[in-house]
Amino acid sequence: MNLHVLAGIAVLLILVAASAYREALRNEPIGRFRMTRGKLPPIDENEEGAA
Repeated sequence: MNLHVLAGIAVLLILVAASAYREALRNEPIGRFRMTRGKLPPIDENEEGAA
């Protein structure tokens, strides 16, 4: 098989893995906060408008 084809496939696999890793990092903290929502301080809805 041509070396350029192998290099292209390797780069494609690296990009797919990096994309999946970024997506996992993006979704992980949200799931953690939703699971431990009772431990978070109460959110004051008026506080957002005051800033």
